[in-house]
Amino acid sequence: MNKFQSVLIGIIAMVLSVNSWALAPEIEADRLVLAGKSKIAMKDFAAARVYLDRVEPLGIKPSNEFHWLLGQVLFNEGQYVGAKKRVEQYVESGGKEAEYYEAALLLLTDIETQLADKQADIATKEKTREFAKDWEEKVSLLESNPGSVYDAKVNQLYLGADLTSSLVSHINSLLKSYVFIEGKVKNQETADHMSYSVSVSSSGDILLTTKDVKVGKRSAASAIKVSRLNAFGVNPHIGYRCSKAADSCTLLNPADNTDWMRVAKDDVAVKEIAKAFGRLIKSIQRG
Repeated sequence: MNKFQSVLIGIIAMVLSVNSWALAPEIEADRLVLAGKSKIAMKDFAAARVYLDRVEPLGIKPSNEFHWLLGQVLFNEGQYVGAKKRVEQYVESGGKEAEYYEAALLLLTDIETQLADKQADIATKEKTREFAKDWEEKVSLLESNPGSVYDAKVNQLYLGADLTSSLVSHINSLLKSYVFIEGKVKNQETADHMSYSVSVSSSGDILLTTKDVKVGKRSAASAIKVSRLNAFGVNPHIGYRCSKAADSCTLLNPADNTDWMRVAKDDVAVKEIAKAFGRLIKSIQRG
């Protein structure tokens, strides 16, 4: 017997040994569901997904609880359509007697809200691109005063009481749609993140409200900070830089050129946010 044959027999023996200890599919499915449930309790949704993904390939009908657990994992990943399907299946199969019936109904409401917000974000992003494209086309025809063309477009879009109000609405809409979330799963309901909103004081200062949002058990640690930018005497040009590695863009404070806001990486969006902030400063300076 040569060395190759010895290795081959050893591998076969090891495989047979493993198979001899393999659980029946029904029992293995229960084990995987229990492991997934344990990981969800620890908020380790990625690990839970690894276990739950192995259930259906076993070729048996999984327990109803499996659909409830997988629905939670999909919701955490921002896969709301898939989550809705699984949670609905759990509720319809288990009825009112299902152990997590009320929690499942609450999650379905959260999914409905997230789907609506997602559609609103998609609409805002499409509107942003259309707005930027339309403005650039008009500027190419009216290059003598591109700022006034932009201002008129914003006023037409938001119908604010004045230009400043319209610009504030435009900026806040963009900041809401391009929230930076670290990691592959972009879900504001399950991931810590920073959110921003802008207002203008009666004295003409730009007030930036920054909320450090913590989710889950750490929600009590969320904090809000308000910073003030005096629009008078600052350059209305807002600088920014983007990082593909960090998957984000950082807008710079025009007063001292330090980091100001961090948003999701989108070249069109960050350019639009910077432009709108510049026009807002101009609008305040003109009075």
